[in-house]
Amino acid sequence: MNGSTTAEDRYRSGDLAFEDALREVTGADIGRDDLVQILHGLASRQLVVPELSEHDARILEEAGLVGDPAVATAARLDREIRMVELVRSALSIDDAADRLGVTPARVRQRLAAGTLWAFDSGRSRLLPPAQFTDTGEVPHLDKLTPLIGKDLHPLSVQALLTRPQPSLIAEGRTVSIVAWLTGSAGTAADIERAADVITAAEWESA
Repeated sequence: MNGSTTAEDRYRSGDLAFEDALREVTGADIGRDDLVQILHGLASRQLVVPELSEHDARILEEAGLVGDPAVATAARLDREIRMVELVRSALSIDDAADRLGVTPARVRQRLAAGTLWAFDSGRSRLLPPAQFTDTGEVPHLDKLTPLIGKDLHPLSVQALLTRPQPSLIAEGRTVSIVAWLTGSAGTAADIERAADVITAAEWESA
């Protein structure tokens, strides 16, 4: 087989299963159970005319593709895949308690106070992993999470914390809120600059 043959070509010819093609193209470890969840998510949002987030719709509109059902569906599929990955990597309340060295009751207290952020997934509450380091939590982030709207989509929260922000520059390059806080001394000015990014994101999503 020609080594330059694309995943799309091999799927079209029947040499590659759909989940394997998805895994190869996206880099996500997508199995059949994950696909069932994705299909359920797509079906519950009316697959024929997928409802896009404001961010996704704006990107498609700028590219002149907003009226293309195939492109819109691909955008929705990408979103569902990212959500499956986020759920898989998120921490349960018990996991977060272990990571922070506190009791699950303390984690629930912090969720109620807004110093940690969680989303509902089925009957569980899950905490996006961007809030945590391998041994604890991102320093100073507890001062900013109360600013994050509780109705913000989990993917938006994860992206808000982990994507480089134009207004946060360290050593000559843009960095994410998480990187900014990890590398800062936690001064009032440092916290305020990161808070401004969250506030701006809240205004854009309003």
